[in-house]
Amino acid sequence: MYFNHYTNRPVKLAEALVNAEEDDFADAKAMEVFLDGYRELWEGVAKPARATELVAIRNLRSALRGVLTAPDDASAATKINQILTSHGAAPRVSLHSGEPHLHFEPINSTMTSWLGTTTAMGLAAVLVEHGVNRFGECEAGFCQHVYVDTSRNKSRRHCSSTCSTREAVAAYRKRKAE
Repeated sequence: MYFNHYTNRPVKLAEALVNAEEDDFADAKAMEVFLDGYRELWEGVAKPARATELVAIRNLRSALRGVLTAPDDASAATKINQILTSHGAAPRVSLHSGEPHLHFEPINSTMTSWLGTTTAMGLAAVLVEHGVNRFGECEAGFCQHVYVDTSRNKSRRHCSSTCSTREAVAAYRKRKAE
């Protein structure tokens, strides 16, 4: 499932932030390397990340996990609204790419504000269009990653094909042993 041209990458960024290893945010250089994969989203819109933002970004990761593991629409909406408010979200039309499109982060924002606003708006679009049942936590017993289900029939249960395969192999081996 494709959400739309603006929210698709921010939704993937929200997943990546929550599922990232602690080492990805160990210092400013590691954070810069992580965020470089999303440069086309933030360059010219937000300031590069600073070392002083590490704690705030870790807190944002926790807040986004709360959205992706929320039990119902109301809980997810409350958590998204808290993120948007705390990061100064304000809708505006931008023409920086030549085509009019919406932005929600403050102009020339910090990386933390940009990350919070952009990822929360991406998740908000999914919640509004498809509901909280598109958010999930991997069902593999050894994994704590989250995901946004992009399948047509809302059937996703794992964060990746790796976890899905491991679970299937474990179930097969258990059946065979019995």
